Amino acid sequence: MIITHTDYEGLAAIVMEDECLRAVVIPGWGGKIASLYDLRHDREWLHRNPHLPYRLPAYGDNYVRDFDAGGFDECFPNISAGDYPVTPWQDTPLPDHGEVWSLPWQVSEDDEELHLAVSGVRLPYWLEKTLTLDDGCLRCDYRLANPTSFPMAFVWSSHPTFAVQPGLRLHLPATSVQVEGALGPFPARAGETVAWPVVGGVDRSILPPRDAGTATKLFAMKLDGGRVALEELESGASIAFHFDPELIPNVGLWMNFGGWAGIPDVPNYYNLAIEPCIGAADSVTDAMRNG
Repeated sequence: MIITHTDYEGLAAIVMEDECLRAVVIPGWGGKIASLYDLRHDREWLHRNPHLPYRLPAYGDNYVRDFDAGGFDECFPNISAGDYPVTPWQDTPLPDHGEVWSLPWQVSEDDEELHLAVSGVRLPYWLEKTLTLDDGCLRCDYRLANPTSFPMAFVWSSHPTFAVQPGLRLHLPATSVQVEGALGPFPARAGETVAWPVVGGVDRSILPPRDAGTATKLFAMKLDGGRVALEELESGASIAFHFDPELIPNVGLWMNFGGWAGIPDVPNYYNLAIEPCIGAADSVTDAMRNG
């Protein structure tokens, strides 16, 4: 593996590369992984929103309207905007998609790894992320510290949006999912639990046509294993998450197949976010209620 520094769409970035994979990280933009390029199949796996320029955010900026540009972000200590529910920080407002995506992360490196770290703004935490690359596998190790004597409830979600096309297969180790929200002709409503992968007589593990007109947020609450994958059947290209389901017990799915766009007057997006997460809800309050 080699580590180099570069300019990526006008922003300072760090490149990690081996013979199989090239990863581009932007420490100043929440430690965003902007690119995961499969060198074996000549394929970019991460979605790039063509309607949003790359620029550094400020704390509290509007994620959906101005910074949903694609790539792999981190959502912590919440996802949906709202007031924190637990004392002594009760009623503290937290921004959409959390705090850390919009913050510059401290960065250090050596020949073997890239180390990123950030501290909270409105809650007192310290979050670290260490990246290593070996034989096409990008390993992400996390460490979270609470320096206070008070328990701190949180939601954490990885938030990579993938560049996908109809016909890809999603491998999810679950037989049911809970609906967080749905737009378009999806046969279940928020709060319902439905069987997976066949929902409403349709195999949802096969990505639909671009004009499907659906946008659905789902959570896999009970996992049968710790591997989630996307497979391109024709080329054999695939990308997968491997994790310990005892530590990361849930997977969120944002399945947007022409059903939604966060910017007015642009075509609806076609992308997929696969989100190993802790807390099967977008708000801390709902995650606590769900256990």
